[in-house]
Amino acid sequence: MRERRFDYTMFALVVILLTIGVIMIYSASAFTALKEGQSSQFYFWKQLMWFVLAIFTTLIVSKINYHHWEKLAWPMLLISLILLVAVFTQREINGSRRWVFILNQSLQPSELFKYALIIFTAYYLCRKREMLSRLKSLAWPWGAFAALGMFLILLQPDLGMVLVIMMTIFVLLFMAGLKYRYVLAGILIPVALAAFMVFVVNYKPARLQAFLHPETALRTHAYQQIHSLFAIGSGQLLGKGIGRGAAKLMHLPESHTDFIIANVAEEGGFIIILLCLGLYFMIIVRGLRVASLAQDHFGFYLAFGIVSILTLSIIINISVAVRLMPTTGMTLPFLSYGGSSLLCSSFGIGVLLNISRHQCKVSKLFDKRKS
Repeated sequence: MRERRFDYTMFALVVILLTIGVIMIYSASAFTALKEGQSSQFYFWKQLMWFVLAIFTTLIVSKINYHHWEKLAWPMLLISLILLVAVFTQREINGSRRWVFILNQSLQPSELFKYALIIFTAYYLCRKREMLSRLKSLAWPWGAFAALGMFLILLQPDLGMVLVIMMTIFVLLFMAGLKYRYVLAGILIPVALAAFMVFVVNYKPARLQAFLHPETALRTHAYQQIHSLFAIGSGQLLGKGIGRGAAKLMHLPESHTDFIIANVAEEGGFIIILLCLGLYFMIIVRGLRVASLAQDHFGFYLAFGIVSILTLSIIINISVAVRLMPTTGMTLPFLSYGGSSLLCSSFGIGVLLNISRHQCKVSKLFDKRKS
């Protein structure tokens, strides 16, 4: 099939978000960097480097025929699993072991694993579609490797990432035709897992307690979310102006990472928040269109999986910032500081851009499913 025109609109939407992210990270991280004994521009220059690498990653991946990822499904999955094991040889940060350090740069293998698992799932669904009616064939080898990866992430511990991966996988299986009773069971599994980790394994119960009763933990586990709400509310319509926010002055820790949206709201106001949400919405809509017009099942599963990951990450991060969910440590795609999340999200956008260049003019998805 003849390649279609490059989707400049989606690429431009991502670049605008990345640009907003770099500006807001510079504003949010300057005081933190000074307190750590670094230059006020320390995080800005690092994020600018990741910005450039993200652009190159998107453009390069967009030129690689997405069918090549089908051939690399097994190697990518195995490499990501090896890196997930390697994190336990690294130093602990804030009570977790989530990073591998290479040449003074940190890599978060769980970010790589979730995209590797999406590629592997798309590959497996195309070759073993009959497995959806037989749970035994679903369990091996696909289920075993998926469970192993999520178990390793759970040991780090990172329950939020596991829940995102599980929800994405079940959405993919549902779109592939998994029976409704299995889908219902799949929806209950993440809930049961979260309850087990909190109440049986005693995984950070203070966070749940702080979420349910913030008045009992105003200076501890509820501190970030309470000050996040203060920052978002104080921004009002037009914001205080770039660099003029008060939350980043140690009132809101992690204001350049997990709670970047609070800094955006405080300094940019409702107008900039509306702009960011609009950009996210357009990326998701265009991503779903790419999935629906994919020329084959692999392209559909791959595109839909990537869009699902981005959507869930956005929803969870913003929900935490406005105190609709307990704190999870989930970054906001394209806006939060961090190389692993940014490069993996850019990889996902690059894959979407390539699938869009091979898409059909009219959706034939349902005809293909019947056949």
